[in-house]
Amino acid sequence: MTADPHAQVPTFRDVLNLLLQAQAKEDPKRPGTFVELTNQEIADAINAKYGVSTITGEYVRKLRKGDIKSPSIQMASVLAGFFQLPLDVFNATGSETSKKVVEEVQRFVDGRRRTLSEEPEPPTVRALARTTRRLSPDGQARVVRYAQQLEQLEAMENETRPHVDPSSN
Repeated sequence: MTADPHAQVPTFRDVLNLLLQAQAKEDPKRPGTFVELTNQEIADAINAKYGVSTITGEYVRKLRKGDIKSPSIQMASVLAGFFQLPLDVFNATGSETSKKVVEEVQRFVDGRRRTLSEEPEPPTVRALARTTRRLSPDGQARVVRYAQQLEQLEAMENETRPHVDPSSN
């Protein structure tokens, strides 16, 4: 497999924003909605880890907007450490590490978007799924069998119900 010499290498901003999208947590009040950390929350977490005044929320904002295109190696190292990734993830020349990480994170974010674009599950189905996750594998298999049997029973009931033609009224 040969690399496409014309393939666009993601910018520092692109990689940073993608990593932040992947870290977004689901909002417990609005299932299916993901909330990214604010610029200040990112700065606070980094400052807690690396020391006060390592970075400001405003600096994070400028990185995320692309106002700062190429941060210092020290700042890029701090941000890579925040994500627990190698510094090479931000490599502007498109290193193999950077390509692999970005591709994998993009697949994760795209998968999350596909899930969100599908019709949301009714609350009873979500409750059933949560409850089922706590069961043993044997218990989960039993739930699947029960659901299949219930589906068959409902199909038989629908066949035996008298069909009412709505146009006959």
